[in-house]
Amino acid sequence: MGASGLSALGSQATSNREVPKAILEWAEGRPLNYGRVQLVLPPLVENGFLVRTSVRVEGPMTEADHVQELRLFSEVNPSPFIANFYLSPQLPEARVETRIRLADTQAVWAVARTSKGQFWCSYQQVIVTLAACAG
Repeated sequence: MGASGLSALGSQATSNREVPKAILEWAEGRPLNYGRVQLVLPPLVENGFLVRTSVRVEGPMTEADHVQELRLFSEVNPSPFIANFYLSPQLPEARVETRIRLADTQAVWAVARTSKGQFWCSYQQVIVTLAACAG
């Protein structure tokens, strides 16, 4: 992360906050596990219109066991769904990088669904000084 200026310091490996309803609905009642997802965002952003985001999920990427889908969720944006990525076992690792919009200071969640039906997640609190997604 060094040169990019991103920090994983706020990424949570365990839950000490309520899971957003949109995530629980997507997981269809299956348990959410913590520990394999590394969500990287800057802890403080001046402009919520373009927030650099990286997610990496530890684990195998084989035909029998791999990350199939990775979603980013917002606690405050007008829509809770920020992004959705479909992954293939042909990838060397489960990793995505993108830029997202954040309406205000909030926690951003990353949730991975594996080919074995497991859900892994993490969240990070981000302070936004100039909000995006107004309206």
